[in-house]
Amino acid sequence: MKLIVGLGNPDRQYASTRHNAGFWIADAIATASGSTWDSSRDFKAEVTRANIDGQTVVLAKPTTYMNNSGTAVQAILHWYKLPVEEMLVVYDEVAIPLGKVRWQHNGGAGGHHGIENIMQMLGGNKAFDRLRFGVGPDPGGDRRADFVLSTIPAEDAALKDKVIGLCIESIRLWMRQGLQTTANKYNGLDLRPPPPPPPPPSQKAEPKSSQADN
Repeated sequence: MKLIVGLGNPDRQYASTRHNAGFWIADAIATASGSTWDSSRDFKAEVTRANIDGQTVVLAKPTTYMNNSGTAVQAILHWYKLPVEEMLVVYDEVAIPLGKVRWQHNGGAGGHHGIENIMQMLGGNKAFDRLRFGVGPDPGGDRRADFVLSTIPAEDAALKDKVIGLCIESIRLWMRQGLQTTANKYNGLDLRPPPPPPPPPSQKAEPKSSQADN
């Protein structure tokens, strides 16, 4: 059995914000599987089971708010007696533009407070798989906190839905063949539409010659 954790914030006001990308993926998996979420006080999370290509997975959405996600993750892993290596965490990544995803195993938190807290609650153990959902471009500095708590513009809604579909497709491959194969296939994909071609160079009319030029 595997555990898939989508990170986000539980209140309705955050449902459409970039920081809830992990919740978007978890909800999409649950909907496709016909699963119903149960709220668990013991886990401090919403939890359900889903079927992905005949395999059962535990889905979780911590209700602790992003910066305390590790409390729920630790409790769920302990209850199901799952090793950290059997867990996938899905979350937003401002360093990656909307339209791209990044699969990764191990590594640091990259400044993501939810991942930082998970590592802390797991005693520094970083040996879990991650699926980073691009929500950039990163505005940087003091603007970043407001940016991740803002919604994706309406003109990018179709692109967001395509990326969610890509994530579900890639998770199915991860379940069958593991992280390396999945990363090799999906980390280089870019669903953003190509930029428009540059306008043709302007052509200035050649000046007519006059008798004075001869």
